[in-house]
Amino acid sequence: MSARSGFFSVGVLLFLALFLMGMSGMGSVSGQSAAASPFDAKIMDTTKSELEILSITIDGKTSFNGYMGKGKVQIPFDNISRIDIKEDIACITMKDTGDICNLRINGISRIYGKTSFGSYQISLKDILWIEFTKAR
Repeated sequence: MSARSGFFSVGVLLFLALFLMGMSGMGSVSGQSAAASPFDAKIMDTTKSELEILSITIDGKTSFNGYMGKGKVQIPFDNISRIDIKEDIACITMKDTGDICNLRINGISRIYGKTSFGSYQISLKDILWIEFTKAR
């Protein structure tokens, strides 16, 4: 084997090793749903199904992230009583300061939580509204 083909083989192996190492978490959501949250919520999805969610998070966080104009906002669940979503646009009812509307949502964001029958997750774009409560 020549030195040139040896370098090529090592290069290909290193590339494949790095690529495969990056795939170790593909398809896994256990880290997201395992996050403890002091918030519960009631949600309605786009099929009009209502569900109580315990220990709710969005992308593993206890805050709502959205886009206002060219900027990004992050609003803690502590400040939110309700989120209404229509066609990738959110309107947030704040606990003390009124409403903030016309926030664009991230289409790949997911809600994680627990129900009386097991773990639950749903895409934020499949939600009509969320009503937050402090965990009991």
